[in-house]
Amino acid sequence: MRTLPLVSLAIVTGAAVGIGGPLLDASASPSASALGAVLVAGWCYAAIPFCLGMASTSKLKAATVGTTALLITVVSYYSIKAAKGDFRTVDLSETSGREFFSWGEFASTTLFWCLAAIILGPLLGVAGWMARQGVIRLPFQLCVPIITLAETIMRLQVEASRASSPAVWVWESVCATSIALIVLLIGVAAWKKRDRRSPA
Repeated sequence: MRTLPLVSLAIVTGAAVGIGGPLLDASASPSASALGAVLVAGWCYAAIPFCLGMASTSKLKAATVGTTALLITVVSYYSIKAAKGDFRTVDLSETSGREFFSWGEFASTTLFWCLAAIILGPLLGVAGWMARQGVIRLPFQLCVPIITLAETIMRLQVEASRASSPAVWVWESVCATSIALIVLLIGVAAWKKRDRRSPA
């Protein structure tokens, strides 16, 4: 894919996930909230630079668009959270209990995850490129499904008792899909290897 459309796709995807995730996650609608839970999940964030990397024509482009998309997602996410009042705190020095916006908390949290995006964005972007064009592809192809499986298992163990039924159903579905995808990718790789070894 050419550079300009790929950069545009990175910007649109990052903004859509970063904005849509927290808005849907806080929705009163169970189905919208379940979709929001997917969009704010770590595996979804990992999939963005990975998929953009797969669409890239070079490792450099993969690293660049992956990092760009992840930074936009993070900034959009925390900007929406701030607009919704997540960084408001109480002034304990006053008896009135006046609330104010904590710029320090907002800046430090956003900066921390931006730094994480700067580190993980290139790695995931290049992993996506390697999954499609690398000499050894299977370990890179398994990257996002394994991240997804690990996170959904953790969510189901820790948060299932506090989450709504639609959200639990979504996590179970995502977990099952990731297992199926891992098995499929390994099976396809084994089949291709067997075909290469078999005599003509």
